[in-house]
Amino acid sequence: MTNLQLVQQKLPQDLWNLAWQLNIPDNFLDAEPDLTVLILRSRSLAKNEEKQNWFNLIPMMNQEQIEKLRDILTRERDKIAEIEAKYEQKKQEIKAKYQVKFDAANYNEKVAQIRTNEQNSIEQDSKDADDLLNNL
Repeated sequence: MTNLQLVQQKLPQDLWNLAWQLNIPDNFLDAEPDLTVLILRSRSLAKNEEKQNWFNLIPMMNQEQIEKLRDILTRERDKIAEIEAKYEQKKQEIKAKYQVKFDAANYNEKVAQIRTNEQNSIEQDSKDADDLLNNL
């Protein structure tokens, strides 16, 4: 198990439970909290066993390998954020498009109702005029 105080000091609170489930070397967590966060949040390392395998390999890795791992995980995070932003924008565009269509349909319904009311009013006025003429 990982050092409780070190996890609380170095990692965001949303990762504490996950970090406590794994055996993260204390010296790595202390020296590389940002890389620890990248590993814990990585979508490509979906299972805890995969994350634990990386934490087990860390002590055997040299600095160049650690930097390559950081680069890969950073690019993954950035690419996922870019994709999510793109799809969020598309979602908003689709939502706006259908909202406009919905409003247009609502507008057409209201116009039809106004025309019907106007036609009924004209017919009623005509009937009232005919009744007045017949009463004369």
